[in-house]
Amino acid sequence: MQGVVFYEGPSMLDGKPIVAIATPSTDNRKTGDMIQTWILRRNIDPVRALALGADRSICGSCYHRGAPDRPRTCYVNIGQAPLAVYRAYKRGSYRKGAVLEIVDQLDGKAIRMGAYGDPVAVPWSAWHGVLNARVHTGYTHQWRELIATPFRNVLMASCDSTAEMIDAVAAGWRAFTVQALDAPAPADAIECPSERGTQCTDCGLCSGLQRPAAPSIFIPAHGKAKRFVGAR
Repeated sequence: MQGVVFYEGPSMLDGKPIVAIATPSTDNRKTGDMIQTWILRRNIDPVRALALGADRSICGSCYHRGAPDRPRTCYVNIGQAPLAVYRAYKRGSYRKGAVLEIVDQLDGKAIRMGAYGDPVAVPWSAWHGVLNARVHTGYTHQWRELIATPFRNVLMASCDSTAEMIDAVAAGWRAFTVQALDAPAPADAIECPSERGTQCTDCGLCSGLQRPAAPSIFIPAHGKAKRFVGAR
């Protein structure tokens, strides 16, 4: 199964044309083998979209997009999987369908909402079927926006400090917080189990209010982000 185009239309973030694609597998060691969903500009390849600032259509206000006064700190290498998915889309390699279809066909598999791109860029209605998956994970930096409210049941508020986490929880979200290495562990949150080798497909804690009694999650900043998280 190659994958499914489950949305083509305007971004809910800025109205520009985007596409959302679900692909059936990954060899990501951290997440495990999950259905991956990719949110891309429909008419601009992701490398060029980044250079033009057109990635705002899919990433919104995410701090890790970078800015003129600081580098991009997003962990996604857009020149790899996102570019390959975009090129396959342009070749016509993916058929049109629904998230529910790919979840049902790959019964028992977990799904990752937004391997690249913020899930809130895609209309809530297009995500129908996510809850049929055995496990789902997802994050949004748009948690302050009204348009993100329906996603509280399935996404974590993506935060970059304990202060943001407190605000997100007060707004009715569970939160996933990237912490500066020297920051104290936030109260009422647990360290991401991936730090102890647990894969996302076996964990499923990052599923928003589907687990309302579960704590929020934090993880120490890794890679490029560790120099800048906490400096805001």
